[in-house]
Parts: sequence; structure tokens; C-alpha cells
Amino acid sequence: MVIEKVKKICFTICCLIFISSCVEDIDFDQAKDFEVTPVVESSLIFFDEPANTFLDNGNEITVIQDFVIIDFFNDEFIDDNLVKAEFVFETINTIDRAFELQVGLFEGGQIQHTFTIAQEASVNNEEVFTSHTETFEDNTLEALKRTNILVFTLRLLPGQPIDQNTIGRIQLKSLAAFYLKIGDSI
Repeated sequence: MVIEKVKKICFTICCLIFISSCVEDIDFDQAKDFEVTPVVESSLIFFDEPANTFLDNGNEITVIQDFVIIDFFNDEFIDDNLVKAEFVFETINTIDRAFELQVGLFEGGQIQHTFTIAQEASVNNEEVFTSHTETFEDNTLEALKRTNILVFTLRLLPGQPIDQNTIGRIQLKSLAAFYLKIGDSI
């Protein structure tokens, strides 16, 4: 019996020491400093076409255009928390012809921002790689937030004519990275 009383007393003392040693004041004001900075990535455009894509009934086509409608920026959360964006483009050319890719950002038919990526011609159909990153901050970020249509225009530059027997291809891939800053507003 005495042993059981000693066990109970020891157990109680151990519990009191354990409970009292783990007490720390909690600073609830730390929640005001809460901040998360996620990065969201999305594919923009992908293009992988042989040289003869630039022919229509035997006639060379020097301009190919495509567009993407976006409503990503209409969201108030995105508008309030987007602090930076990057469009990353990678091109590979194996055609003996230089080209340029122009990217236009439009809102209601009005140009907000534009940039051009130049790609060299390929000698001996070897891969020519180009990478371009367009960063949107400050004024260009505001222009991006107003954008609802992205227009991609690929222009073949003057050079060796393309015919049905022209070998090589043009590859293009791109992604958009959106940097958000989300803080608690207590």
C-alpha cells in the first residue's frame, strides 16, 4: 500500500512537472505576420511543326497566328495578390530560316504590352535553341492584369524558300509563372 501511495505521488509530481515545464506564452499577434508566397505555373502555347506546315497549295506562308483568351485576371483575389509574373519561352529551330515570335497582350482590342523573340536560322539542320523570359512587374504587371487575349504571331524572316522537300521543324514551348503574395489581414 505504501508503495502504491508513493507511485501515485511520484506520478502526480511527474505530471505537474511535465505540464508546468511546457507552458509558454502565446503571441496571437504573430498571426498578423502570416504570409504565403506560392508560385502557380501554367502552360501557355506549344508548337511543334515540320517545315512543310509553312506551305499552302505550294505557296509559302510567312505568318502563322494564334491566340488564347484568358480570364485569369478578372478575379479580385488574383488582382490583389499577384506581385510578379514570368512568361518563359523555349524554341528549337532545325529549318534553314530565321523567324521571330511576337507576343501581344490585348484588352478589348487595345494593345497593353508586346515583346518579340528572335530565332536564328539553322545551319545544316542542327538544333538552334533559344530561351526568353519576359518578366512582368510594376507597370508591365498592371498591363498584364488588364489583358484578356494573348496573340502569338510567328513570322518567317526572309531567307531560303521553303518547299515540300524542305527538312527540319520549329518547336516552341512556353509557360507562365505567377508569383502570389498572400498575407493575413487581421
